[in-house]
Amino acid sequence: MAHRPASAAPSHSSRERGFTLLELLVVIGVVVALGMAVIPSIEAVMGVKTREEVGKLAGSIRAMYGEAALSGRTCRLVFDLDETLWWPECGAGRVRVSQREESSRGARVEEKAKDKWTTEEEKEAMAEVEAKRAFAPYESGSLAPNRRLPEGTTFESVWTQHQTEPYTKGKAYLYFFPQGQTERAYLHVGDGRDTYTIIVNPMTGRTKVVGEKVPVPDREMRK
Repeated sequence: MAHRPASAAPSHSSRERGFTLLELLVVIGVVVALGMAVIPSIEAVMGVKTREEVGKLAGSIRAMYGEAALSGRTCRLVFDLDETLWWPECGAGRVRVSQREESSRGARVEEKAKDKWTTEEEKEAMAEVEAKRAFAPYESGSLAPNRRLPEGTTFESVWTQHQTEPYTKGKAYLYFFPQGQTERAYLHVGDGRDTYTIIVNPMTGRTKVVGEKVPVPDREMRK
């Protein structure tokens, strides 16, 4: 009976020749899938940090409202839109703020529009502070002297009651008065993906955080 020749065993070189085209495509697919999974994770982390910072900022606004009322001092939060920094300051006693409009860069311009303020107490307080030197950095256990927004997060714009338009650069100021009042304000904080709006109630100091960009109503800027 004739015997068929045995099949030749795979050579050592053929077993080590490397990936087949199919295997290579599978590996590439896995790498791409992993990379696509990492990108949303990074964006999710940025989103969490932005939301946390917005919460801290809203809490600081309420804290400064209380500090001004309890201490009898005029205080403010300073927002450096170019450097993405913000910090609290208070006047040495019962100081006043110069009643002046400001340019979009935060620079002082000619004095006018005294009817922007809703009460005589506000007008009186706003007239007493003559210069920025009247304020000094404020420190407490709950408020850091200087905070920077997380990387990739910016102040898209800031509008407070004494401004004629929202600021997108320079410095903006949100004042707190010893009579238990502050300014109405709209703060827009974003990370390139999401934008949050902090709306400040001038009579109570309470804040409302909205998960989108809420434009400043025209009626507010005309007051």
